[in-house]
Amino acid sequence: MAVYFAEPVTSKNSPNIFIKSVIITQVFSSDPKLNELLIQGMEKGIQGDYQGAIADFGEVIRRNPHELEAYYNRGIAYVQMTEYQKAITDFDRAIKLDPNSAEVYLERAKVYYLLGNYPQTRVDLQTAIQLFQHQNNASGYQEAQDLLNQL
Repeated sequence: MAVYFAEPVTSKNSPNIFIKSVIITQVFSSDPKLNELLIQGMEKGIQGDYQGAIADFGEVIRRNPHELEAYYNRGIAYVQMTEYQKAITDFDRAIKLDPNSAEVYLERAKVYYLLGNYPQTRVDLQTAIQLFQHQNNASGYQEAQDLLNQL
């Protein structure tokens, strides 16, 4: 299940492409305290407290640098704050932890798009499309395909 951040990011380059970033909401870690921090960070993100969300996700990462969801969600919070390079860094780390995470490729593609890096946007969207197709995720596949078609 995904929850949308309160304020969507749209591209100045093309108002036709709506960048809707999502945070992941589910149980991630076997450590209940890390789960609490992840949920707390997500709640802060939903409420628009992106600095607080970043701090909570950062604490999760400090305690366990292998928490993919913390990198992903912190990246989403950075996008909301228009700190795109930090978002890319977190998405890169998430991809290193799970190279089959189509959602991360999709979100990173959106950031590359916002930065005007269309070749990398295309590469990430094509990767996301392949992964979504392999994972039978029709909605993710369609979103990535729609963005690719608009490039």
